[in-house]
Amino acid sequence: MKNNILVIDEDIDYSKKFCNQGNKLYGDRYLFLHFSSLKSVKEYIEENKHSSLVVSSSYAGSIDDVSGGSMYVLSEDDKSVKKDGRRTYIYKLQNVKNILGVISDDLEKKDGKVNVNQGIESKLVVFYAVDYIKSKYELVKRIAKYILKKKKILIVDLDEFGNYKGKTGLSNIIFNYKEDKLDVENIEKEIEIEKNLLYIKSTTYPEDFNVINNVDLANIMSKVRELPYDYIFVNADMSYTKNQYILNDADMIVLFKDGNSERIDKVKTHLRNENSIDISKIYEMNLSKMDREYLMNFSKGLLE
Repeated sequence: MKNNILVIDEDIDYSKKFCNQGNKLYGDRYLFLHFSSLKSVKEYIEENKHSSLVVSSSYAGSIDDVSGGSMYVLSEDDKSVKKDGRRTYIYKLQNVKNILGVISDDLEKKDGKVNVNQGIESKLVVFYAVDYIKSKYELVKRIAKYILKKKKILIVDLDEFGNYKGKTGLSNIIFNYKEDKLDVENIEKEIEIEKNLLYIKSTTYPEDFNVINNVDLANIMSKVRELPYDYIFVNADMSYTKNQYILNDADMIVLFKDGNSERIDKVKTHLRNENSIDISKIYEMNLSKMDREYLMNFSKGLLE
């Protein structure tokens, strides 16, 4: 699972750009989250695990009471990297890539990690729509069937009403995650087969999603990606906030287009600006062309 790196700077635009760059360069290992106040950082840490903090020197003295993790202080006084206990001082007025490199190298040494993709080989394909589309999940299944002969696929459903009162699925995975017991073996127990397609069904009750946040959901999906599949297809719901970090991690994003081009263009712009997503990862599916030939060609396009 990814380690969370929390970032706070008095210049909010700087901290946002810092996180965008961090997620773009090191998103396979870390999830950079920016905060606008010390209160919000402390509240987050009370309920969530974190790997480290990145703070400007003006905040450093006010956050000593936060336990756990390394602290990287961005200083404007000294150009050298200095360590003082759990703190590491890094010169702020330099290229953000250089700062991120120092942090990444330091964390790898502490965790005994190497610069690899943590064994994740499966490609994550997220199917997302800005408006409700009744047939969306069925379309995801049809696309999976067209490429099933060539690739091994697992479908994960995030529709909160898609598995009402079901005994297997995401609710059990979420429970194991919260208990810090999530592994490949207990994820495999939640997989079902139906008409040659493999699924992890959604939560038993819609409110089961309330015990995790969007970062937790992305961490769960990272663990799912360790299973031996070529593709993990995610049927995402309409909530951008809920799916924000899954979209960021996706190798491919399929946007369902129902004729409202303006809204689709706004979503693409938002994904590119806020999440630093390469626009080439986004595939548009035109719902006005749902014939067999179109779907087959679209499915082939995902494999190329």
